[in-house]
Amino acid sequence: MLPPRFGLIDGNNFYVSCERVFDPSLRGVPTVVLGNGDGCCISLCPLAKGLGLKIGTPIFQVPDAIRKKIQVRSANFALYGDLSARIVSVLSDLFPRVEVYSIDENFVDVEGLKDPFATCLEARERILRWVGIPCCAGIGATRTLAKAGNKMAKDRSKRAANAGALAVFHATPQNIDALAVEDVWGVGRRFTARLNAEGVKSAADLAALPADHVRARYGVVLARTQTELRGVPCGDLELEEPNRKQLVISRTFGRDVLDPMDALTTFTTVACEKLRSRGLAAGALWVWLDGNPFKGDTFHASRAVPFPFPTRDTAEVLRAVRFLAKSIQDQASRSGRSVPFKRGGVGLTDLVRAEDRQADLFFGPDEKAERAMAVLDKINAKWGRGTVGVGSVGWRVGGARPGEKRVGRRDAQWRPTLKALSPSYTTKWSDLLRVR
Repeated sequence: MLPPRFGLIDGNNFYVSCERVFDPSLRGVPTVVLGNGDGCCISLCPLAKGLGLKIGTPIFQVPDAIRKKIQVRSANFALYGDLSARIVSVLSDLFPRVEVYSIDENFVDVEGLKDPFATCLEARERILRWVGIPCCAGIGATRTLAKAGNKMAKDRSKRAANAGALAVFHATPQNIDALAVEDVWGVGRRFTARLNAEGVKSAADLAALPADHVRARYGVVLARTQTELRGVPCGDLELEEPNRKQLVISRTFGRDVLDPMDALTTFTTVACEKLRSRGLAAGALWVWLDGNPFKGDTFHASRAVPFPFPTRDTAEVLRAVRFLAKSIQDQASRSGRSVPFKRGGVGLTDLVRAEDRQADLFFGPDEKAERAMAVLDKINAKWGRGTVGVGSVGWRVGGARPGEKRVGRRDAQWRPTLKALSPSYTTKWSDLLRVR
């Protein structure tokens, strides 16, 4: 048996589990978490799945009879992100290296540990006891096998909080025959259909195919997956996030809006904050606006513009956003459109490392502006996003909750409607639980 090198710790039904940590009334009750604007289901507990609900199901399509049986919550990403960071802190105490793969999944390095299985079980119990999130763990000689082990642990433990050792599984090339090929990390629906046509039903069947056949018929990506299923690592943990090629902030508006500038300036401010936090600069800008297709408005327009020199300055990006948005609005006016906008977004593209920018005779970094942005970010990091901003973007106009920090107006028409948003128990003083 190949010794394990990697582990994957994954929170079960993570968003729903986060809601249950602070609201015990949801335990044992079919619970659904809705995505942006309370539109579609993005997290379901097994009880909700048993009622026929699926990820991506629009909530308005759920029959009334089922709707009465479920509890619905709006996505509270501030809460989920904070609990995710607490899980990473627990794992960092037990494992030499941790890769944050997603908000609910973390790869860990188990090579050299005296008993990897026992350590993963201890991590699982600590997370359940200290954070309140039930997890499953998979270990294996490769990351793909660790991912497979995690799925098999979920299947045999039924994701139960009291599953104990059943929630940890050591996957090897010899014991993955029960894993369906569609559940193998990296296979996907398109490959699944083609593989099933060849009689490949399980992960073991995929591992047994001739390597030359897989590479010739399916390409190098699936060939790498097959190699990892055989226990040969094709990659290591990624401890640092790879440089992004673009940063996109977009939303479906809570209501139709005639003037989308408040939304676009908010998106721009958030995108520029993320850009600077990653040490990047943007070489180009992309803005788009859509009509409301549910009202028969198929309007879509986008504009892009390059910057003379890769920028990190929110003010410079905002000027370009206003120019592009006005161009789109003028196009809408010329077409005789009377229906407001329903969706919009801002994208920063052609990203480069800030220190790798090459100045020339005509253009270079605006050091004064960049120092101002550094001060702005430092203030917002200490006192909360939206404390200060460029122009009117930093002002919180009307309806702000005590202690709330956000960019733009809280009551703006474009903001998504969140009718079942739980309190941010761990990130807002005003939302701390009170014991009477």
